[in-house]
Amino acid sequence: MKRVINATGILIHTNLGRSPLPKEVIRRLEETTTAYIPLEYDLKEGERGRRDTIIEGLLEELTGAEAGIVVNNNAAGLLLTLNTIAGGREVIISRGELIELGESFRLPEVIASSGAILRVVGSINQTTIDDYRGAIGENTALIMVCHRSNFTVEGQVSSPDFVEIVKLAHSKGLPFVYDEGSGRLIEHITDGAPSLREAIQLGADLVLSSGDKLLGGPQAGLILGRRDYVMRLRKNHL
Repeated sequence: MKRVINATGILIHTNLGRSPLPKEVIRRLEETTTAYIPLEYDLKEGERGRRDTIIEGLLEELTGAEAGIVVNNNAAGLLLTLNTIAGGREVIISRGELIELGESFRLPEVIASSGAILRVVGSINQTTIDDYRGAIGENTALIMVCHRSNFTVEGQVSSPDFVEIVKLAHSKGLPFVYDEGSGRLIEHITDGAPSLREAIQLGADLVLSSGDKLLGGPQAGLILGRRDYVMRLRKNHL
């Protein structure tokens, strides 16, 4: 694999390896991966531990989430979440958010693969809170919002406020899942969509994102949120 010059004008280019790893990170990787490390061992207790204890603590510190886990990529995180929480039941999402996650991972197909049932509301450019409310029924498992990170819809466009959808979900006893996508930690730098920390603060039960885009790490998917839901995800054999 040869090095290239990124002259595309796109700083984090998904086809050019995304964010280059800092030299300090490479140095630390070399130090740890060329020796034995207590990856899955509790040195204090002298017994087997959990391999993601350290990364979970860092995710909690960065985002304010109660718990978090790391999976292969964001599509895998979405598949795991929906299979665990919504298998055989309906997932409500706006028609304007039926995104393609990259590598041809289209959201309707991921939802179908998870065993959940897609319940689309609204139109491509307009969705109201009443659209969400009217779709809730006995077979509803959760309400999901997906951030449109790689395209925009212009013109006559409207959708409910993030908090408004969260409140509706919780008033009906439903979990609210937010697919943030890009892994944004810094607030107020793009289109007004909440960052990972903001989404947690605004009441999202689970927040999904990539670990390899704006965060600049290796390809990974992050699932953050309430500890009870995260523990359920941990127990899923997927």
